Amino acid sequence: MQKQEFEEMSGATLSEENYEIIETVYVYYPHISETEGKTQVSDLYRMFGMAIFHDMYQRAALIQAKERQIGDLRKDILQLRHDLDSLGEGQLF
Repeated sequence: MQKQEFEEMSGATLSEENYEIIETVYVYYPHISETEGKTQVSDLYRMFGMAIFHDMYQRAALIQAKERQIGDLRKDILQLRHDLDSLGEGQLF
């Protein structure tokens, strides 16, 4: 969701910093629906303001960090598989 879209849905005008918090919650918070997430997030903002997003942000940011770690580990696994294949072909590093 883009900042302008969120502002139109919620009737809010946000700083970039506050929108980044909302965007992180929207993308990573585990209970935000993939199909209804935009509506859920704008409803939360209208009902509770930024306070709820500050509360939800810590969990969302932790999930984001774990997903990045998983991505990095996947890259490492691919490299290790490549290295193993190279060894099987008689190549050395």
